[in-house]
Amino acid sequence: MSIPCVTSCDLLQTRWHIENDTYRELKEGWQLEGQRWGRDVRPPATGTSPARRLCWVVHRLPSLPLVVLDRSLFAVTATNAVSPDFSKGDGLLPAIAQDATTGEVLMLAYMNAESYAETLATGRAVYFSRSRNKLWRKGEESGNVQHVKAVFLDCDTDTILLKVDQVGGAACHEGYSSCFFRQVTPEGLKVIGNRVFDPKEVYKK
Repeated sequence: MSIPCVTSCDLLQTRWHIENDTYRELKEGWQLEGQRWGRDVRPPATGTSPARRLCWVVHRLPSLPLVVLDRSLFAVTATNAVSPDFSKGDGLLPAIAQDATTGEVLMLAYMNAESYAETLATGRAVYFSRSRNKLWRKGEESGNVQHVKAVFLDCDTDTILLKVDQVGGAACHEGYSSCFFRQVTPEGLKVIGNRVFDPKEVYKK
């Protein structure tokens, strides 16, 4: 039986970056709820980073409602949604970034539980780089970070959609606003996007 959302909803509205005393209260609340429903609930130790605390929530309590962010408070606002099912895809799920204002699809990347947790905890998009095998904090080199306005999950909870404000106007490492700047035509690929910056100048490579 899964843990119901009622108590957890209240707990998750607390800020994640505040002092350890508050986290201790959250941890005790989770443990009591776990005991009530026969679940093994062992949160990370007090003093652990907010991202790792939230990572534990994502992994251990799949029924917890986690999605909409209030960046002004660095708080997680509870909804009735479930968390992503990271048991699929060997722990990596596709994550789509969409411009929160225009609706333009900016990019597709992947998230694991830790990158998802850090995204929720910080309000900035964090992905997992398969080629580098580590967390990829979007914009860590270029400065073109993504401020997350809202997070959505698909019907199977195995695809993540981020609605973001894209700093610098370009999500693509090739300098375009969207990674989907080429269209398939009968004549071949056609560049339809406008380049915002020169990658050689930004990445110095």
